[in-house]
Amino acid sequence: MFKIQEELSNLIKTDISADIVLQLMQRFDEEIITLEDPEDPMKPSLFRDEFESFLKESISKSVVVSTDKITFGVGDTGKLGFERELDENTTDGLRIIGTIIQGIMGEYVLVTVDMARKMFYSDNSFDLGRTGRAYLMQKEEYNQGVANLGWEPKNVWRFSNFPGVPDFFDKFELNLDEHINKLIGSWNEKNKI
Repeated sequence: MFKIQEELSNLIKTDISADIVLQLMQRFDEEIITLEDPEDPMKPSLFRDEFESFLKESISKSVVVSTDKITFGVGDTGKLGFERELDENTTDGLRIIGTIIQGIMGEYVLVTVDMARKMFYSDNSFDLGRTGRAYLMQKEEYNQGVANLGWEPKNVWRFSNFPGVPDFFDKFELNLDEHINKLIGSWNEKNKI
């Protein structure tokens, strides 16, 4: 009996985790990537593979199988920037995706660090933005800087006033019968039953 428990545990850690990741990535594609601006240099689709790897790792690390229940967590909220302090090992891509999933209030324009410096900051050692390459500037502040330099205004960032996807990690469906039947079929095949 111990062997089947071990195989069930392995099934949960591989197949069921993969099923959850697949569903979350479909949501990511449908609810986030479809809204991005193709010209955005920090668009979420550029970090799709990184986000998928993050999900695979965080889900597989959190699976706990005991005799009476299965528990798992989905997503490391610290790495996505959901916590009070941002995990120092968080990459730019995960920061952006975490920000979008949480939601953004207000209107912003995505500007490069060089543009922001020319508009408002003469000190070149000043770092802007979460990534150091791009900066989300409030529209009012941006309009003031553009007016001072005579530049052509840019469109508002597509994720401005985005409500986020607060249930992103909560909505997925598992067909446990399908996974259990797969396990039983595999078990029967191996044991010639």
